[in-house]
Amino acid sequence: MGIVVTIVVVVLVLAGVAAYLVRRTPGAPWAGNDSKRMRRTYGREYERLYAERGDHAAVEEEFGRREQARQNLEITEIAGQDRDRLLAGWAAAQAGFVDDPGGSARRAEQLIGEALAVRGYPADQPEEQLALASVDHSRALSEFRDGHELMQRSQTGAPDVDSTEQLRQSMLHFRVFFEDLTGGSAKASYSAVQKEYRKEQVHA
Repeated sequence: MGIVVTIVVVVLVLAGVAAYLVRRTPGAPWAGNDSKRMRRTYGREYERLYAERGDHAAVEEEFGRREQARQNLEITEIAGQDRDRLLAGWAAAQAGFVDDPGGSARRAEQLIGEALAVRGYPADQPEEQLALASVDHSRALSEFRDGHELMQRSQTGAPDVDSTEQLRQSMLHFRVFFEDLTGGSAKASYSAVQKEYRKEQVHA
């Protein structure tokens, strides 16, 4: 009887070790579905984090943490006055780009933060806000990160950097994420504001 109990205990221990290895070895053939799911789901956001940490297990642990934290949030759609305000703000930022490219890009980034907060992502922690948004908007978030990088590059003052063009591209990347968050066409709003602006210029 004692031998049987010992064998059962050993089998259970080995099973536990095997399960641990599966969780901690993302690249192994048996790690399987969860590792592949995370890489497929998070795409460039996964690759960005891996470039920072250099450890697949650590990256997947972080995404697991994000997914768990996301479950505790109540994420809502943007509607009504909030949506109108954000779209109008975005249109105004784009309309002011010619006169103040840097200010427009900064305002666009700020509006994205406001949109995230309205939806329910933590407003007082910008990095965590983006991290948790990656669970729902990983592809569009990659566009935002591209835009942020371009905006930073525009401020370097390097002779080979066209700051206005960098900022223009930044705005285009930001718009992808903004539209994904608001479910609205920032481009359409921008066109409407431009029409009103041209009318004012004619009657000035």
